[in-house]
Amino acid sequence: MSSSTLETLQFDNSCLSKLPLDPNPQNYVRTVPGACFSRVTPTPVKNPRLVATSREALQWIGLDEAQVNRPEFVEYFAGNKVLPGSEPAAHCYCGHQFGNFAGQLGDGRAMYLGEVINPQGQRVEIQFKGAGKT
Repeated sequence: MSSSTLETLQFDNSCLSKLPLDPNPQNYVRTVPGACFSRVTPTPVKNPRLVATSREALQWIGLDEAQVNRPEFVEYFAGNKVLPGSEPAAHCYCGHQFGNFAGQLGDGRAMYLGEVINPQGQRVEIQFKGAGKT
């Protein structure tokens, strides 16, 4: 089984090519008609540090475990840098809040970074939580 570096993860991002994408590149609160995704940018943080990693998750996406020791690992996974091949986006959704239909709510669940094809040929979506406005 081969392993990738941070720069050689095999991103595919088929969601963004198969589903409607917001043509407006600006990220601000608004209704986004006719689109499933809006492009967004992670918000950089000061002095990020690595707290924990998951060996199983690294293996699942095909990332060599030695990559966690690189300073760039923290920068990429803190949102200070965008992984090569990644295309950060927010998924539009709507729903009910407090018993009432609230219309389009944005995407408070996570920031889509992209889909990686792992060494087994499986598609794995990578997301950030708490990485900025979605």
